[in-house]
Amino acid sequence: MLSAKYITGCVLAIGLLAACSKKETFDVKGDATVKFFVNNAALGNAPQNSISFAVVNYPQATGTGLVNLSSNIPATIKIPVFATRDVSASVDISATLDNGLIAQYNTANNTNYKAFPEGFLNTANLKATIGQGTSVSADSIVVTADITKLTDLADTAYMAPLKLQSVSNQSVGQISNTAALQVVYIVVNVEQRKIKYLATTADVMGALVTARTAWQVNLTPVPTLSAGSITDGSVNTFARWDISNPQVDVMMPESKNVTGIRIHTSTSSTTSPTQVQVQLSEDGVTYQNIGTPLRANLTYASGYTYILFYKAIPAKYIRLNPLYSTSTNTQNRRVTELDVYVN
Repeated sequence: MLSAKYITGCVLAIGLLAACSKKETFDVKGDATVKFFVNNAALGNAPQNSISFAVVNYPQATGTGLVNLSSNIPATIKIPVFATRDVSASVDISATLDNGLIAQYNTANNTNYKAFPEGFLNTANLKATIGQGTSVSADSIVVTADITKLTDLADTAYMAPLKLQSVSNQSVGQISNTAALQVVYIVVNVEQRKIKYLATTADVMGALVTARTAWQVNLTPVPTLSAGSITDGSVNTFARWDISNPQVDVMMPESKNVTGIRIHTSTSSTTSPTQVQVQLSEDGVTYQNIGTPLRANLTYASGYTYILFYKAIPAKYIRLNPLYSTSTNTQNRRVTELDVYVN
């Protein structure tokens, strides 16, 4: 039988190993020099060693401006600095904003990050202090964000690379010579939302197009069963597929300012598409992805699913890719009517 003393010793040993693991990961065996580094866990597809935030903006109904819908960016962003072991004396580690690293990152990773607009981030005084006998900064490198300027974020992804630059006392330690530990990235992903979630008929702008006889409709693949047209004004005619992801293409005779779409699919919200991708085009060649809202984001009423826009978008061609659950009976993988709102 194991003694209590032995068990206690094992628990203490495991605790010490866990506490030291972060240091040992970034220490070089046999290197007596203390190294300073940044180490932030990246989430999802964010860059290694990054802090990521999200913003949702949508266009004003009139004009060219944006409206902020949501954001999780704090007014103060704090980035701690670490040492590979406890320092012998208090020391300051300074950093600098190096936007030149954005192009390098984009080239290496096939991304399209942009520098933040002027004045959005304040990176004037980037410094952290590690106190004597400790290995983590008591304070942090602090970046302030002007959250009143969220609507200045008109692109989809932004990056601010902060690179450790100098140490106040070189006898205490040096910046890590591992490039991945010298730079921390502040990343903001911006959704430029064009489709208004859970919009109802009260949110409709403009009116339904009533004359649809001249519309050209192309269904891919060819429906397993079809009866009539999806633009004939009757919910009793339909196109139906065995597959769960058909494509519906509509060409109108001329470009219109499209403000929304509604589709009639079934008599139950539980068998309506689980999501609908919407694309618009003026030439039938280059399509703009308007959004892919989930069923939970869309209003279903009397058989119709409403996909309404925040602002009118000029288009002659409309492409829908409804996705049906694979468990949905093939009789319900159908479209019976497609209507378009314009102003």
